Amino acid sequence: MSAASSADAVATGKEISMLSTPAQRVGRAKTLFDAIRLPYPLQADAVSQMDEVRWAAKGRAPSASCSGALLIAPTGVGKSEACKALVRRANDEVAEGEDRIPVLHVSLAVDGSTGAVPTAILQALRDPRPDLGKEFVRWRKVIDRLRARGVELILFDEFNRASRRPTMSAPIALSIREHLLDPGVCPVVIVGSESAGKVLENAPALLEVLDEQIDLDPLDWEDKSDQVMFKDFLGDLDARLVAEKLLRNLSSLRGDDTAYRLWEASAGRVRRLMKIVRFALGTALHAGAPSLRHEHLAAGVQAYAIRAKYIDINPFGDA
Repeated sequence: MSAASSADAVATGKEISMLSTPAQRVGRAKTLFDAIRLPYPLQADAVSQMDEVRWAAKGRAPSASCSGALLIAPTGVGKSEACKALVRRANDEVAEGEDRIPVLHVSLAVDGSTGAVPTAILQALRDPRPDLGKEFVRWRKVIDRLRARGVELILFDEFNRASRRPTMSAPIALSIREHLLDPGVCPVVIVGSESAGKVLENAPALLEVLDEQIDLDPLDWEDKSDQVMFKDFLGDLDARLVAEKLLRNLSSLRGDDTAYRLWEASAGRVRRLMKIVRFALGTALHAGAPSLRHEHLAAGVQAYAIRAKYIDINPFGDA
């Protein structure tokens, strides 16, 4: 996954020290932190597997039905970021001036109705009135727009929202098969947390045409390869904080003791880890510290993981 260029990072990093108030400096630093994209092998594998679904569908006969894939994983492991990374990768194939969307990232709405599916697709296509018309009219518009924009794959993110109205779970899933897969419009990847799996248990008609299962699980400290991956990610993040001039010195995040405590605090989930470090960065900058120290990480865990009730005990001690 890409990030801002090093030249831009240095320029924006230097700008931070020129801002007049601590609030401005910390706020700008957090903006730069949020723009960081780092290599993460499990996520990169998930991106490639989703893209394989797209490329496999290109070889089918024009009238043939489509299949799809399933990516069900716990909250915070990077599912949505994997979807965004695939969109960026596919957009690199689009020639300048070409009005094409190879991969469409769709977030399901919260109302949990079958009509929410075409509405969410039209929203992703930037339709000015995605909720206009009866449901069957919206589906017609969806199919026309998908074909006109050259959509080759739809990523249905936050599919777990379909479980909020249990009686509608199966009809929502079935509507995707009937309108998109069976007519051969385009393949789909169903993306969501564990509750999305419960939706699909009640919708065998959709589940049976999802040929691929994609894994993106939290990193396990007891698994040596996962542990190395986690430490490497921390080392890369540490280096980027310095490269982008957010901190002056390295913070030794990948050291065994610090890495293990961060793993405990994040449960091996990359999004939680990044939130913890973001809070810690703010604490360090307010204190004028050149790097992240133990007390800053303790404060980050307290502000995010403890407050959100992901964990009960702070591995770094009291903040």
